[in-house]
Amino acid sequence: MELAANSHLFYDHLLQRQHLNPVLKNQTYLVWTSVYILFCLALIVFIRVTAYTKVIKIIQSTFNSNALRELEREETKGFKAHSILLSFFFLLNISFLLYKLNAFYKFVFSDKSLFLQFTLIFFIVLVFVLIKNFLNQFICFLSNNYKTLSDYSYNSIKINQTFGLFLFPWLIMAELTDFNPLIFVSGAFVVVTASVVYRWYRGVIIGLIEERIGLLQTFTYFCGLEILPVIILVKYIIETF
Repeated sequence: MELAANSHLFYDHLLQRQHLNPVLKNQTYLVWTSVYILFCLALIVFIRVTAYTKVIKIIQSTFNSNALRELEREETKGFKAHSILLSFFFLLNISFLLYKLNAFYKFVFSDKSLFLQFTLIFFIVLVFVLIKNFLNQFICFLSNNYKTLSDYSYNSIKINQTFGLFLFPWLIMAELTDFNPLIFVSGAFVVVTASVVYRWYRGVIIGLIEERIGLLQTFTYFCGLEILPVIILVKYIIETF
């Protein structure tokens, strides 16, 4: 069928209009999440360029006790920027993972913007880490067992730094994929759970085998170092927000 010179493509057809007025495009894109991912990538590139061999040693020390002791001797000699940046990278990823979970299920801060939710969650995670470090020092003071708790804390830091690198790809997929992002968020939680279980396993090895501390005392340390701070944080968030 040929169209007349003054006819329109959408006239003289059998299709029925479903909307009388123009339909607005309601889909929005979060710019700040892209900026966050680019910042994390830039941070990884900077660490890769400036301290690649040190990062490899950190990953090796996570799964090898001898490499851990060697790295501990090296890092006590001065300020290590790569270690600070890897810990910061881990805190960013944990905060972003909690933000994604909160965005799905709206546990807290549901009336806030998404960026503000992430900012508040990062602040809570940072405060939690500071409180946890204070409790570690307090337990060291009470038990007068600085070496064992110091070894466990240092080992935990290296495990977090390593698994923070493993966690980041899951968060990228959860944010950028067209599939169900909960699949990748679940994968990220598997990585975090594996890091916690492995950190506790290393703590048991340090306490029971390397330092020959009793089982009851080791369990008490775990309650003070790991379980108690988490319970306090969750209880405070639920009651406050």
